[in-house]
Amino acid sequence: MFNYITHGLKIQSEIQFPELKGENSHNNESTLNEVKISLGKVDSSKSDIISEGIFRVASRYILTKNSVYVIWNDIDVCEIRHSNQIIINKSSQIEENFLRSLILGPALGILLHRQNRLILHASAVNINGEAVAIMGHNGMGKSTTTMALIARGYPLVADDILSVEFNQKGNPVVYPGIGRIKLWPEVYNKYKEKFSNMNVIHSHSPKRSCQLKEQSTSILPLKHIYILEKSNKICLSKINYSESLIELIRNSYCANIFQEADEKSHFQEYAEIVRRVPIKYLNRYDSLSELDQLAEIIEKDVQSNKDQE
Repeated sequence: MFNYITHGLKIQSEIQFPELKGENSHNNESTLNEVKISLGKVDSSKSDIISEGIFRVASRYILTKNSVYVIWNDIDVCEIRHSNQIIINKSSQIEENFLRSLILGPALGILLHRQNRLILHASAVNINGEAVAIMGHNGMGKSTTTMALIARGYPLVADDILSVEFNQKGNPVVYPGIGRIKLWPEVYNKYKEKFSNMNVIHSHSPKRSCQLKEQSTSILPLKHIYILEKSNKICLSKINYSESLIELIRNSYCANIFQEADEKSHFQEYAEIVRRVPIKYLNRYDSLSELDQLAEIIEKDVQSNKDQE
């Protein structure tokens, strides 16, 4: 068995995940919920289906009373059972790196949702002890913009899956996720000195899973959210309460899986984030040459808000 900690979960796994750190590598953790990842027989065809559909890129889901199945190319990848088990299909014959990507992406995101976390499809960095999140549609450059901030000395909190809870004062806090970031060749070649290694995600994709030399390991207050928008100029723009709420709901990692009643239970939490956390559009055009400017705009805005507190 291999033992890891990520997103505030203590994971015991039958398979090795080089992307994850051992249990002693994180600090400032509260009582951890235990999760088991094991190999076994997975067969979604024998389930009483509540709903099914597309989930994330190139995968599907099937929701049953006690489980959620992740399916890729009509192959059962895994079963997320209740809120504390991931059973990997030992007969899937999926490429090892890609299988790990599916488990640490879609499967882990679903499990965290079932742990009653608020899961945002976002990345975040640690800027002076505060979590600063980057959101946006697929292909908008969340990871690329995040990498530009990492290059300026701000450690990664999480990439793609942002796990949020509320502390005793009702403020949103973010758990440290996995210490890797997924990047396209033109981006990882620009920042390769920041990585301890890079792995192929899938043999048919040029994208790489880039393991960072450093990562933020503390639970942090969520203090800023920037939503990437395509534009012909680079600037910040304000966003009203209703738009902010819609954007958060739209960027919920599991928004299309669970029943309407389940999502309604999180509505107040979305509203609380909008009330407590500044949310702005970060307008950008699609060019690597703008990355330093984007990072500088975020830096200055974070500092400006800090000075006003």
